[in-house]
Amino acid sequence: MTNSSEMFLWRKKVCDTVFYLFSFFGFFAYIPSMLLSIKEELWSVVIADTIIYFVCIFLTFNKKINLTIKAAIGAALFHLLGVILIVTLGPKGSGSIWLFASTVIAAMLLGNKGAVIAFISNVILQVLFFFLIKRDFFSWQATSSMTSSAWIVNALNYIVLNFVIVVINSVFIAGFKSVIEKMASTRDASIIGLAKLAEYRDNDTGFHLIRLKRYCIILGKELSKNDKYKEYLTDEYISDLAISSLLHDIGKVGVPDSILLKDGPLTDEEYDIIKRHPLSGSYVIKEIEKNIEGRSLYTMGRDIALCHHEKWDGSGYPMGLSGVNIPLSARIVALVDVFDALINKRVYKDGFTFEKSIEIIRDGSGTYFDPDIVEAFLKVKDKIKPLTYQVI
Repeated sequence: MTNSSEMFLWRKKVCDTVFYLFSFFGFFAYIPSMLLSIKEELWSVVIADTIIYFVCIFLTFNKKINLTIKAAIGAALFHLLGVILIVTLGPKGSGSIWLFASTVIAAMLLGNKGAVIAFISNVILQVLFFFLIKRDFFSWQATSSMTSSAWIVNALNYIVLNFVIVVINSVFIAGFKSVIEKMASTRDASIIGLAKLAEYRDNDTGFHLIRLKRYCIILGKELSKNDKYKEYLTDEYISDLAISSLLHDIGKVGVPDSILLKDGPLTDEEYDIIKRHPLSGSYVIKEIEKNIEGRSLYTMGRDIALCHHEKWDGSGYPMGLSGVNIPLSARIVALVDVFDALINKRVYKDGFTFEKSIEIIRDGSGTYFDPDIVEAFLKVKDKIKPLTYQVI
């Protein structure tokens, strides 16, 4: 999961919390406000309160609305309510509180840009209100001691506090991003460390992992051009795929050297032991998932470890999955893993030529491999070829 995704999830959680709290606790402010406004015949406040409250309820429970749009609407509604309350009730109302809240909401949910926009908007409003008060524009001025000079003092305090909110938000976001980056680095290091467990037993495995990672990026980008996969194969998904692919054979740590490095054909019993490594790898990653945040990356790694030996026609192992029942990440890794094994020398065989390896992959379309992935792979074979023998 990328840093931007971590930030998005954090903001989404905050946004959902804000809207749920407002929908529930806002009721206890809405009812008294309504009753008082009706009593004093402040119909503009009645209408504004009602519309804004029920729009917020709609936004709270509508899961299809984009986070940015929801946050922007929420901040704008708070802003609008503040303006209406100031225009109608003046300083005795809670308009300034709602205006201030709009800056806080914009800062938390829309980032620095949203905070700055809300701040500038509030500054403009304070200046506008000053000139309107100076011209005795508002009806509430007849019963209020608020003068233009007094408004300036209040406005300056208000603007300073708004500015402090913007600065604090900027510092907080920068710090939060730094923490996310460190967490991501630690996560990636742990994945690489796990993958390295297999490397020390096979001189080529480490280079195999490097090549596999590069193949996944190239193939993932090509496959994303297919309308069928465009929605899933985002840059974030491809990035996660590349790092998660390193875990595909982690289960081989439990396979004895006498079997893993055997330079001849395996017996049926030995092959049965080899076939257990996807389950072993999946179990290890699942145990990690139980105790760590940001599980999606490890979930993909577990899918790959468990299913990268499944085949499109259902003849693979360990579960005999077929077609789209095999996770997309595992279908991609299955192809590039076989390709790299074909073209490179192993203890039990010599490597095939590039052309022969491509031919075998092509022949496996619809049986061993997903036809769409084979098609995408063949389109980028010229990009793949220079990487096939690279070891760094």
